[in-house]
Amino acid sequence: MPRRLLLLLLVSTGCAGHPDADADRAELLRMHRLARTAHLEKRADLLIASFADSFLNISNGTVELRTPSESRARFQAYFDRVAFQEWDDLAPPVVRISPDGQMAYVIVQKSVRLTAADSTGVGKPEHTIYAWVELYEKRARRWTLMAVVSTDRPGSR
Repeated sequence: MPRRLLLLLLVSTGCAGHPDADADRAELLRMHRLARTAHLEKRADLLIASFADSFLNISNGTVELRTPSESRARFQAYFDRVAFQEWDDLAPPVVRISPDGQMAYVIVQKSVRLTAADSTGVGKPEHTIYAWVELYEKRARRWTLMAVVSTDRPGSR
């Protein structure tokens, strides 16, 4: 009898820890859609809700470690000076999840058209093509954005 109990325990423990890749993928894609909403609604609070307490931003030849309050302030200042006309994927996001379901990355390519106020307050149109990688870690069964590595180039006018 103890042998059956041990076997049952081992089988149930193995199943309980098995990651649900479909649910994880769906959640990461939901978070991707939420980032678009945050940009179009100019809601830095919504955008940074999934950021780690020490979030790494890697772009323009720099590596910056930011707290949630620093990230919120930077994004809100940006949102306050722009008006988005487009914030759209150029290709479906590429989502990869580790076999143990604890880490993931999402690769994004996006076209962003906006009008940004210059120093005199006059709006200037901008079009930029972005490509970035979001690095996630699962903490307490929730995906947490640990880092973003980003590049961009001017788009066509």
